[in-house]
Amino acid sequence: MTDTAAPVPRVVLDSNIWVDILIFDDAAARPIRAALEAGRLAAIISPACREELRRVLDYPQFARYAIDAQAALAWVDRVTQPVADPEEAPRLEGAAFVPRCKDRDDQKFLALAHAAGAAYLVSKDKAVLKLKRRMAKYCDVAVVPPRQFITEIRLDAAPLV
Repeated sequence: MTDTAAPVPRVVLDSNIWVDILIFDDAAARPIRAALEAGRLAAIISPACREELRRVLDYPQFARYAIDAQAALAWVDRVTQPVADPEEAPRLEGAAFVPRCKDRDDQKFLALAHAAGAAYLVSKDKAVLKLKRRMAKYCDVAVVPPRQFITEIRLDAAPLV
């Protein structure tokens, strides 16, 4: 019998998705968490994206959730593939470029998704989602909200055994 397992999708998760997984245990994000734990997703993270997540986990509004930020980041480190921060380089003639996000803080997620060859960037951020057509056209990256991502890659289906 031949192993015909589908390739594991490369994905970048915006900080708001990590917060849903780590702090809120959001039902919509549970299939993503389960897929990460099972190795059914190749989540990519850069030092800049991880640092933003570290800062976000320390926001005062999350204190009441009593999250152990170090343990949360250790879990993220276990389920992600670290890559270097992408270089901010000027666009070369004929080369793909990364569309600019209105919110400069979110540019790192777009650049990472492109540079790392991610198939998906999962976000709930309106400024990021607004760039979905341009990211698809210029970078071949699907920018999608979590529910669409779960449906598209069938995380809501039971894993094949």
